[in-house]
Amino acid sequence: MRLAFLILTLCLAGCATYVERGPRVRTAMEEGDYETAATVAINAAAEEPKDALLWNLEAATALRAQGRLRESFGRLEEVEAALRAEEDRPGFSAGESLAVAFANDYAQGYRPRPADRIYASTYQALNCLELGDLAGARVAMARLRFVQQAYGSGQLYVRPKSAEGKYDVERASRDARTQEGLGIIAENLATLTGEGAYDDAFSHWLQGVFFLRCSTEPADREKARKEFLAATQLNPGNLVFRRDLAEAEGIASVPDAPIVYVVAETGMSPEWYQQRVDIPLFVVSSRVPYVSVALPALRPSGLNYNLRLRLDGREVELPLASRSDALIAKHFEATLPEVRARAFTSAALKATASYLINKSAEEGANRPNSGTGAALWSIAAKVGTSLYTIGTTQADLRHWSGLPGRFSVARLDAKPGQKLSVAGRPEAALTLPAGKVLLVSIKSTQENQPVVLRCTPLVP
Repeated sequence: MRLAFLILTLCLAGCATYVERGPRVRTAMEEGDYETAATVAINAAAEEPKDALLWNLEAATALRAQGRLRESFGRLEEVEAALRAEEDRPGFSAGESLAVAFANDYAQGYRPRPADRIYASTYQALNCLELGDLAGARVAMARLRFVQQAYGSGQLYVRPKSAEGKYDVERASRDARTQEGLGIIAENLATLTGEGAYDDAFSHWLQGVFFLRCSTEPADREKARKEFLAATQLNPGNLVFRRDLAEAEGIASVPDAPIVYVVAETGMSPEWYQQRVDIPLFVVSSRVPYVSVALPALRPSGLNYNLRLRLDGREVELPLASRSDALIAKHFEATLPEVRARAFTSAALKATASYLINKSAEEGANRPNSGTGAALWSIAAKVGTSLYTIGTTQADLRHWSGLPGRFSVARLDAKPGQKLSVAGRPEAALTLPAGKVLLVSIKSTQENQPVVLRCTPLVP
């Protein structure tokens, strides 16, 4: 029994730290308490090396929201150094990196997902722009371009089918009871993936802005045109994208008035939760006391809402640029068949092990003159295998919770001294400084929570 208890303890130990700290970070971010979120994430990064990449992502987001851009930059440098080291490994491929990103468990170190890679590079580019580090921004833009080319496509998920053991996953998926649990996952996903894409329009547009407005090389204008075109193809209804594209193509002239870009991050990334799904083992026996699969699943986080901007009291539009929550869901949906196959097969193996242990214990208890010890052992075996199966049937819910639900972008023709504000938020207002191109950053996680607002001259 001591050995069984030790095995059970080891199986469950790996999840304790994230299960405790992850929700604390998310709650702090939702409430606009970025200082607490940053503190918890920084401490966790130091104390949990196997998940340091995830915690550094969380810390970088919270630090950026506080305006501590240099510290946010440092955290993302650690993240990208780890990612580049992985990519430089012989035989690395983007497709292979996804095989474990959505299917690992708490006992293993956190593996980055496509959204982590895309938005880590996006935020690093934003940090460099706001810090006035144009050389660093150029490096960050090159990194972002590579990541989007490697991970911003559904081609990542076109892989040959491979057998995951002998368990018939497709047959199990057709079972009525199993379909009930899978249907809940699909229904929640459908609310997110309708507007989803594998790539991010805002990230393409940001590169275009850098190459068009902060140009230092002859080829930059063509780079800007390509990035604005990619953004427009992903979101053809965004007038800011189309206006910038027209200027990059030379169709429209650059205005003499200062240009003010407003980038707004609103809402929260999808909520990850655990969905229990019962599966048939195709073996009828009372000796298998529990057969259940815990699958990771996504659902929307809160209600959609839009911030309203005012320029000298006049309301201006803040159109949607991209939905990061939908991108996350789109990539997750593509991996779900493989995640399901792995989970189903794992559950079948555990159930088989339970069956063999319980059968052996029961046969021992039924032998003549076996005594009460054997009977007690039979009972203990059933309880132990049940606890083991339940305890190790846990979905990996680690995720970058500090990501916003959406990015919005406005382009204003404004003059220095004009007042830009968020309607209904008297604390969220600033006077525009002098500059040919200004970048205004806004962050708001919930409709009734604090709003972060700051302005940086991109081109003095």
